[in-house]
Amino acid sequence: MCSEVSESAARELAPIAHHRRIPVGQVIHSEHQGLGSLAIIVSGVVKLVKAQRDGRLQIVGLQYAADFVGHPYAAKSSLIAEATTHLELCCFSRSAFEALMRNHPTLEQALYRRALNDLETAREWMFLLGRKTAREKVASLLVSIATRINRPLGSVGATAGKMALQFDLPLSRNEIADALGLTIETVSREMRALKLAGVVSTAGRRSVTVLKPDVLQTIAEGDLD
Repeated sequence: MCSEVSESAARELAPIAHHRRIPVGQVIHSEHQGLGSLAIIVSGVVKLVKAQRDGRLQIVGLQYAADFVGHPYAAKSSLIAEATTHLELCCFSRSAFEALMRNHPTLEQALYRRALNDLETAREWMFLLGRKTAREKVASLLVSIATRINRPLGSVGATAGKMALQFDLPLSRNEIADALGLTIETVSREMRALKLAGVVSTAGRRSVTVLKPDVLQTIAEGDLD
């Protein structure tokens, strides 16, 4: 985000920032905690979880490197933000960050653009949950993770769709099922189908290699006959 603001705003951000390392499973903030600090993800993945009154939890989104964690001008969050991998965060005091935003409109504009991007991502997530088949859901999640952890599929010319992409899943199979509104058996079945089709390969519990990114993208978009 620092690259999107004025030079003077970027200079003033540095003194109020401090780095934190967060272990897997640690909650960064929850709906019961005040938002004393805000952060930009330097590395790692954060899962956003909505808790219901009866104790059920629903993963409603993922955040990756360069994403903004927290809500300026909000005393509390309605979501739980939890480290699903080891994290490195660039943190800011909420009050200091808000004061800087008031003095530097470019910082507020950069955050506004990020918020619009987050809104678009949330709409895509809603469509994924509501209208796609189980295979399209699993393929869409793999495309999303590969895009954010590596690079956009098919973004480097005509041969890019044929380049294998390897990454570690930031979610367990149980968490993937929860995020997609599926059973773990369905997630496992769809992953097996993608493996049998030669679209992906797996190693261990988390490692995934997308062997045919162009085909995975087509499945995710529901265009495969």
